[in-house]
Amino acid sequence: MSAKQESPEAPAALPHVDRWTLIGLVLLLSPLLTMAHELLGHAVTCVASGHRPSELGAYYVECPGTGPVARRLVAVAGTTVDIVVAALAYLAWRTVRTPLLRLALWITFTVKAMVAAGYWLFSGVLGLGDWSPVGDGGLAPLPYPWLWRFALTAAGLAAYIGTIRLANRSIDEMLGGGATARATRVRMAMTIYWIGGAGALLVSLFNPHGLMITLISAVASTFGGTAGLFNVAYRPTPAIPPRPVAIGRHPALLIAGAAVMAAFAAVLGPTVYLR
Repeated sequence: MSAKQESPEAPAALPHVDRWTLIGLVLLLSPLLTMAHELLGHAVTCVASGHRPSELGAYYVECPGTGPVARRLVAVAGTTVDIVVAALAYLAWRTVRTPLLRLALWITFTVKAMVAAGYWLFSGVLGLGDWSPVGDGGLAPLPYPWLWRFALTAAGLAAYIGTIRLANRSIDEMLGGGATARATRVRMAMTIYWIGGAGALLVSLFNPHGLMITLISAVASTFGGTAGLFNVAYRPTPAIPPRPVAIGRHPALLIAGAAVMAAFAAVLGPTVYLR
């Protein structure tokens, strides 16, 4: 074998994202982004409306004693925070150039935007959840509930499709095209989907309110809300050059992610009672 062939620059190794670094990022970001929805959204709005949360769970907040207006504000606050976080993360992603930070910001705005759009779809199609205008939904009761559900479904579908397109364009900008970029893209999207979903499922099993919280909150917002990652992973690879992006192994990030996820499960999984 010639010296040129033995050179470490000969194989087409880029773009590359280390699998364990990616897992660490997902373990770190998943609890933080969930707490942004529940605590910065629902809980802070509950307090701002002059009330006090009675229960803080990993995937729900109880705010008793609210009137119709305050109850609706508390209900939609979580998704509103998701949208704000997604927008800020995307704006930051456009300016930074450090590969690891760009990856973290891409995960943040992709997941939060998908989850926000998914909430509208979920409430519109099934008539359940924070934005539902019927039954025990967060906006209920509203006149002409079927009209509201149609509007929520249409808005959610449009937002979800737009989010997938933005996620695809931005990940192509980071990774480029070619076989290696495609393999890296599949690893990124599927790691986010399965690790994030499995973590949410396990944490939600500690909740004291039973399987319904697991199904309509944790599972719906992760396995359901981020299902668009399958499109990101398995769509056709663009015919553009690969990008020279390399994100190596960061053991400290994996340890930090595991610690944050464990603390999230131990504290908010079983619920914090404030009364």
